[in-house]
Amino acid sequence: MPNAESLPRTKSLPGAKPLSSSAFAMSFAGSDVEWFGESRPGMPIIRWPNGRLCEPLVFFFGHLCRKNFEGIKSMEPRAYSLREWFAYLGERGIPWNQVDDLMLHQWREHERKKGVNSEQTETKLKRVFHFYRHIPDAMVCQPDGTLTPEFVGENKRGEKPRFPISTKDVKTKTGKWLTVWSGSKSIKQMKANPTVLVNADCDLVLSELRSPSKRKKDLKDIDSIIKCERDWGMGRAMAGAGLRAHEVPTLSLVDLTKAMKEEQLFRGLGRERVAAMETVAELAEDPEAQKIILKALKHFTEKRKRLYLGVRILGKGSKERRAGFTIDLLYDLLTVVVWGGRNILIKRWQAADPEYIPEDTLFLSFKTGEPLTEGAVSDIMLQAFKDANVSGSGHDLRKNYATNIAAKILRRNLETFGYFTHAVLNTVLSEVADALGHSSVNTTTQHYTNLAIATASGLEHKRQRDKVMRVCDMLLESDSKDMLDDERVRLCATAFKVFSEMPKNSELYELLVDAMADPELNPAGLINLSTVAKRAPFLRMVVDNTHRPL
Repeated sequence: MPNAESLPRTKSLPGAKPLSSSAFAMSFAGSDVEWFGESRPGMPIIRWPNGRLCEPLVFFFGHLCRKNFEGIKSMEPRAYSLREWFAYLGERGIPWNQVDDLMLHQWREHERKKGVNSEQTETKLKRVFHFYRHIPDAMVCQPDGTLTPEFVGENKRGEKPRFPISTKDVKTKTGKWLTVWSGSKSIKQMKANPTVLVNADCDLVLSELRSPSKRKKDLKDIDSIIKCERDWGMGRAMAGAGLRAHEVPTLSLVDLTKAMKEEQLFRGLGRERVAAMETVAELAEDPEAQKIILKALKHFTEKRKRLYLGVRILGKGSKERRAGFTIDLLYDLLTVVVWGGRNILIKRWQAADPEYIPEDTLFLSFKTGEPLTEGAVSDIMLQAFKDANVSGSGHDLRKNYATNIAAKILRRNLETFGYFTHAVLNTVLSEVADALGHSSVNTTTQHYTNLAIATASGLEHKRQRDKVMRVCDMLLESDSKDMLDDERVRLCATAFKVFSEMPKNSELYELLVDAMADPELNPAGLINLSTVAKRAPFLRMVVDNTHRPL
């Protein structure tokens, strides 16, 4: 088939076979590609059906990399959309550089007839518009040597030049003006609350990783056992630290060790030894040192009341963050992975090849001895979900972590402050966002926190919880004698109604019981709640299902 650049503007022949987007071969440059001396994952490489490089798209994605407009991982969906667009043009014999507004409208109708929903279609059109807006800077000259023209601009009546793809300015929710395609449509996105993997299902998946129901090898086979322990450790890292699939293979032993040093968890080993130690893996053959560290972890959570340890992670968009590793997760990673299976494998590989030096990562491939890939981690987790008959994927383990860590943080703040106020809520939201690696509090963070709040308070509706917080805020604002004016009396009356409907097994009700035992808060014992039986010291819906004594 001829290059689409040289095809004349003609209609498709009757009965002609449509050109599939898969005819445009797409691959990704290797991970050793360098941009200005910095090694990055490969960018999309797209070829014409005849095998030649699709120069406009190669130049375009290279431009995005050089200008750091978009992360490599975000380029993949953009590449698929542009490949579809070029296939659509090729089917109709239209060169990529001879398009206009009409063609974009026709493609929208084409996608609608294919059954693509409006939101996806508008997203594809935005990507095409973005390509034509930046291609003059990305590819200064076309293959024939002529300058790449400006495709995009505002067309004003009676003024030149006239741009084939016209624009308009729209005002965003933040009040800023944004230039978009003149034919773009605003689609209201209905974002559903994210589904959350319950702890029971999370346990099933982790059990499947450690003891697969469809195991092909003998349980006594040491390689099979070590591999299962490794896979289970990866699942625990996602459920116990909220790691994403691409963050698991790069989990660094050096960063883990640094985090433990910062919290003085190696204090019992002596200053000189701690200063010389690069990674905690060096203690794999020293059981006495291991006992000291495990005892320090127990003290860390029981005496210092710490919920998690912040470990440096290179997260989404190559942004660094401090992931919150729960203490029981650290216990499992050290005893099962670092000092267990990983150490056995490394000794075996070094016996076969004395020059072998393991990478600074926790999880290694059995085939190569190198770090696993993101795809391998995702596939392992997906298979475990399937074998455990649980719907979802590895990312659902991160969601489970989010609900559990939100519950722990909320419970700790309620115990510390004794009130459920907006200040406490904001503190919880901020800390949950930090633990998840979110740059700011967003809808997802709020959803996970709301689940924890509903469980702790026994109040499922946000309106009821807001009333409770308003009363607590009011009591903290002032200690003057004339604080209960008519408006506040009415507010208190509403709060009393809310309290009367509050389940007695909720955590907030238990706090009220403790408060009424304080003579200053309940003079002369006018309110007697001492007969109320206290419930178990954990939340009803979101529990720490992995906790074990260290």
